[in-house]
Amino acid sequence: MINFARSTKKYMISTKSTSSLIILLFLSLNLFSQLNTDLSSSQDIFQKLEVNEKGVGEVVIFQDMRINELMYNSVENNKRKAGVPGYRIKIFNNLGNKARAQSQAAHTRFYELFPEIPIYPGYKSPYFIVYVGDYRTKIDAMKDFKQIKRYFRSAFIVPSKINYPDLED
Repeated sequence: MINFARSTKKYMISTKSTSSLIILLFLSLNLFSQLNTDLSSSQDIFQKLEVNEKGVGEVVIFQDMRINELMYNSVENNKRKAGVPGYRIKIFNNLGNKARAQSQAAHTRFYELFPEIPIYPGYKSPYFIVYVGDYRTKIDAMKDFKQIKRYFRSAFIVPSKINYPDLED
């Protein structure tokens, strides 16, 4: 009976260490997946955290360099995918002889009404299409959609790959 108790205790310790390792791995992967930094900038997220500024607390990061490599690999992989899943608003979709001119007119009209929202004209044979916005969630898209729908009656929200959002400073 003593041997059974000892083996159970050893199993419990290895289960605890395994579960804590899994949790740590999950948190690390979650951090990397949410990190949308541009490596072409002069500083990565770790360097930005370690900058000493007057009136701001000091952050010192002690970590294995392999974590940085994993982060860089993840960022490079995301760059190759050319975007993240999200939503856009389709304001124009038509085909025919005058479709190109109509799509350009929709593009111009939209820019005059909403200059702060990015516009993405496109062509998927045989349709000319105009998408607008980069929204991470459908709720974010709904905010602008209500205003856009007033001017573009045929507008609707579609799932799409969107550009990486800007990091707030």
